[in-house]
Amino acid sequence: MIFTLLKIEWRKVAKNRIFWIMLFLSFAALIAALLGLQEIIDQTNSNLKDTQFGDLPLLPTNIFIFPHVWHNIAFIARFMKLFLGVVMIILVTNEYTYNTLRQNLITGLSKRNLISAKAIDAIILAATSTIILFVFGIIMGFISTEEIQFKDIFRKINYIGAYFIMVVGFLSFAMMIAFIVKKAAFSIMILLVYSYILELVFAFKYEDTFGNYLPLRNFNLLVEAPNIPAFQTMGISNFAYGIPTTNLILSFVYIGVFWGVSYLILNKRDL
Repeated sequence: MIFTLLKIEWRKVAKNRIFWIMLFLSFAALIAALLGLQEIIDQTNSNLKDTQFGDLPLLPTNIFIFPHVWHNIAFIARFMKLFLGVVMIILVTNEYTYNTLRQNLITGLSKRNLISAKAIDAIILAATSTIILFVFGIIMGFISTEEIQFKDIFRKINYIGAYFIMVVGFLSFAMMIAFIVKKAAFSIMILLVYSYILELVFAFKYEDTFGNYLPLRNFNLLVEAPNIPAFQTMGISNFAYGIPTTNLILSFVYIGVFWGVSYLILNKRDL
């Protein structure tokens, strides 16, 4: 059945120009952000040489050295997942725009199958982004690390796994919004407002109680900032000292809830 769902989903996106453009922009923005931060660090260090700091750089000379590359790039990539969220919303809302949900039901798929197909889409998008991140980390790690020890190459690779779970969670949340709203523009607007205004306000206000367990904040805590001068200089105060087990478990719970709510909405809705 999974193979059948994959074939159906492929037919829907194979000739969808908007989907492929947004997907390309998502991954291009990810690579640009990763390379761009290193450029900013290099430029800052160059400027510092003309100040009272002399030849001592305030920032690390390279954020891509093993084993720290995995944590660093996972944290930077965290801020680019919104682009993938937009792609996920497009995948769902196109079903309503082109009435493909109804066509799939007529041809024999169940509403459970339809939700499963979109969950698979979320996993594939997250996996693709994670693979790109992994390949980037390997390449840049070997280029940037002067003395490579095999034990250091994958020592912090667990942050790449945490990134994957975080993105699946975020895309599942975007999927649920899209199923509720059905319109791409409104869904994207709701995702933006909730992500960057509503939840941030509540997470900050109730940080000592439930703030860190709100959905998107919980996902983000899987990949908090590395405790390095580069991020300290940017004014970041919350640093990671590992992947919190509680937030990891809760992430799986949230993903299940988002898929479940999406199914309930679709199951009760007349298509």
